[in-house]
Amino acid sequence: MDDKRTAKDPVSAKVNLHSTDWLESLSESIESKDNSYLLSFLQANHPADIAEVLEKLDEEEAFYVFRLCDSEMQSAILVEFDEELQADFISRLNVHEISPIVENLETDEFTNLISEIPKEKAEEILNSLDREDSSQIRKQLNFREYTAGRLMTTEFAAAYETDTVRKAIIKLRKVAKETDDIYLLYITDEENHLKGFIRLKDLFLAPLNQKVAKLVKEEVFSIHYDTDQEEVARVFRKYDLVSAAVVDDLDRIIGRITVDDILDIVQEEASEDILRMGGVSEEERLNTSIWDSIRRRLIWLVINLGNAVLAASTVSLFEDTIQSFVLLAALMPIVAGMGGNAGTQAITVVVRNIATGDLSPRNWGTGFRKECIIGVINGITIGAIAGAAVYLYSGKLALSLVIFFAMLANLIMAALLGASIPMLLRVLGIDPAIASSIFVTTTTDIFGFFCFLGLATLFLGYL
Repeated sequence: MDDKRTAKDPVSAKVNLHSTDWLESLSESIESKDNSYLLSFLQANHPADIAEVLEKLDEEEAFYVFRLCDSEMQSAILVEFDEELQADFISRLNVHEISPIVENLETDEFTNLISEIPKEKAEEILNSLDREDSSQIRKQLNFREYTAGRLMTTEFAAAYETDTVRKAIIKLRKVAKETDDIYLLYITDEENHLKGFIRLKDLFLAPLNQKVAKLVKEEVFSIHYDTDQEEVARVFRKYDLVSAAVVDDLDRIIGRITVDDILDIVQEEASEDILRMGGVSEEERLNTSIWDSIRRRLIWLVINLGNAVLAASTVSLFEDTIQSFVLLAALMPIVAGMGGNAGTQAITVVVRNIATGDLSPRNWGTGFRKECIIGVINGITIGAIAGAAVYLYSGKLALSLVIFFAMLANLIMAALLGASIPMLLRVLGIDPAIASSIFVTTTTDIFGFFCFLGLATLFLGYL
């Protein structure tokens, strides 16, 4: 039996994400409208795996398979898609089809989904919900994007501090029927002010007639609704949390955040920083249109072109020196390039420590001094190696000294800029991952050229 027949055997419909045969088999089944095979594929696989496979198909093919799912499966698949594909699928469905899908979503998932679609369609969907659900989603949409208020789910288990264990368990069971991933029972007063929490194990082992107030853990890790999601992730990582309450201005509990939400945020923030440092929009995906990708990248290429013009202008100031000693033209990119590389290393470390909260304006001096020391030592080492290589190649001591001092100066400059510019941008309210590398590489290029060619001009008589 060949591989294609095996791949299409309903009995073996468990997907192998590392096999390209799956995409071909699914495409053939979609084209031939072989729904029995497609249904067996849907039944045999986890929604996350199904979503991963659908993202690799053509959008029309993926949507055909999506329509075969029941509303519960559609909900589970939809939350695994990126924002663009979510918005595309929702735009293809009418309101009557969307309503049963969103009923299976938690409030944070629904809020995130509806914020990505056009306002007219979003308003239609909200109007189709019952008044209580619609009101709750509208409230959550009023919170700032990328904050705890948007990240939280409003479904949580809570009991009053005056309740008995028996009554608290009854409340917990009622919430558990509609809510997944309950880790803690939150305890409040009659006005919903957060007083603490109880671990479920402690609750179930306690006497049923005991007051829950005696079981409360008062070391509450609550998060204000306006806290940035990066800070939320830092708190979870620091205290090893699996769940945390979200409170309003009066310290009343309004929702909770769980660790699965944080894992998504950590990946999202890391991807965003990596893309931004490369001058690419964090919104760009594999299925982003060519023109959108060009539009998002072109601005950074134009900025880099301007930086290159500045560096070239610096070189042109020393045109006579280069003409007098042509070997300088081959050596000067080495000095500039090493400065750029050293600056990128410093930026990466500093931006990483800013993101994790380990570096702040309060302790920035310590990090700055460390980078300066590293810059001096690296400058001496790399400068000495480059100087020795130049001397062995050209036999000119003066030229080897020029490249040594130019390399030393540029690596020190790279360390100074790499340690200071990200923090300065952070203080000014600019994301350091976006602009740090542009400022640092431009400055080290210009300074490297100026320093190397300037020294060469001074020692031209000895070259």
